Amino acid sequence: MTPIARVLFVAALLFAGQALLVAAIAALRRRGNIYTTIILVAVTTTPLVFAFGSSVVGEPLSAPGRVYLALMHLSLGGFLFHFMTLPDRSVTLRILVEVLLAPGQALSTRDLSNRYGVRTMISARLEQLSAARFIDISRDGRIALTSKGLSFGRFVTAGRRLFGIESAN
Repeated sequence: MTPIARVLFVAALLFAGQALLVAAIAALRRRGNIYTTIILVAVTTTPLVFAFGSSVVGEPLSAPGRVYLALMHLSLGGFLFHFMTLPDRSVTLRILVEVLLAPGQALSTRDLSNRYGVRTMISARLEQLSAARFIDISRDGRIALTSKGLSFGRFVTAGRRLFGIESAN
């Protein structure tokens, strides 16, 4: 096997391992947050990949080789996270999914709006942010950042400034 083929094979193996582990945990924890599960699986299995990297690759690895493998494993976890968020976070992909799942794979604009509109999108995001304890929503609907939300908001805002991002649209 060529070195590139071996790297691709190992990457596929690591990705499949993470995806299967996430799927198993999600099946056991039906109410668990899938995004949190993906992150936890990637982070908690990375030390194992570092420690047992030689077994994964099938040959002895140097310390830099194990570090490379561990970073590749984390990167693949990030890819899985991004891949899983796309159908829900991307409006375009969500529209494609809704049309695909509709009877006859066709929807009117009104039916699409009833299934997935701005209100649905905002409600879902608010529920997720509240469940993750980034925000508190009072009984009268007032939204306030928690300390966790404030810290993360500052981090995201700094990143947007650093990369010159003015709008998410």
